[in-house]
Amino acid sequence: MELAKNLQTTINKSHGKTDLYVDLAQSISGILLVGFLWMHMLFVSTVVINPALFDTLSIGLDKYYLAQFGIPGTVLLIIVHIFLAGRRAPLRLRDLRIAWRLTRMMNHYDTWVWAGQVITALMIGIMASMHLWTIMTSWPLRAATSAARVASVGPADHSFGGFEFPFFIVFYVIFLIVGEYHAGFGLYRIFVKWGWFERHKMGWLLKGITVIIIALGFTALYTFTQIAANLPAGGAIH
Repeated sequence: MELAKNLQTTINKSHGKTDLYVDLAQSISGILLVGFLWMHMLFVSTVVINPALFDTLSIGLDKYYLAQFGIPGTVLLIIVHIFLAGRRAPLRLRDLRIAWRLTRMMNHYDTWVWAGQVITALMIGIMASMHLWTIMTSWPLRAATSAARVASVGPADHSFGGFEFPFFIVFYVIFLIVGEYHAGFGLYRIFVKWGWFERHKMGWLLKGITVIIIALGFTALYTFTQIAANLPAGGAIH
């Protein structure tokens, strides 16, 4: 992220409007990523209605090359957003300690939200990479294969002293909460920064949407576990 820091240094030395344009680009990339995340969760949640619908949509993504273009485009957008947002993030250990001390001292709601954004951004960077690698190595996406993955005990695929650890269930629960927190409060910070909506009303609206999306995610995960429990040896849904 040293490049992001150098970007901010360059901006500080350049024309005053440059920082405005970079902040606007960061906000736009953030809004696009939130839109993708919510659409992605709605797509995954179709498995609750019918696994066949999930498969039909997945087949459509391949048939019309939406996945082939959409996945690289989304990854590129994530990299751009990280690059733009990281220019002001406290990434060094010393800076993190200072930021944490100041956050505790101020004890202000929006400051805690910002601290949460920094922490969840780091977690998302790691977990999104793991998730992307997992789905790309098990392509194409189907309800049966996704269910088998969700119900598996993890990459090591073994028991710990006779106790099987539900790695992917835990992973996706944490990923879901962290991702939706970052998305919901990220939109809140964008709207507050630009003054587009009234702070408190928008805050409650985004919290409500976040709760709904998380509930859909939990329901989809539960549905996947039920599908996996009824999968035949061949792994296909009949």
